[in-house]
Amino acid sequence: MPVFYFHIRSDRGVHPDTDGVRLPDDESVRKEAIDRALIEMSEGVKHDEDRATWCFDVRDEQDRRVLEFPFKEAIPTA
Repeated sequence: MPVFYFHIRSDRGVHPDTDGVRLPDDESVRKEAIDRALIEMSEGVKHDEDRATWCFDVRDEQDRRVLEFPFKEAIPTA
């Protein structure tokens, strides 16, 4: 199973993911991005920090971009 790295880009720069996570396919990568973005935004609320403008730069093992995912896309719409 391939490894994907969920690097975070914020107003303070890039926060690299050095561990990565094994996922079976692109659909799983997107679901993981949504889950992680919601967690990051929840943590931001605890610290009085708006993280909706942050995004993931998801890379594969060859450092190719697989997905660019703005956190705000994880916010459910009514």
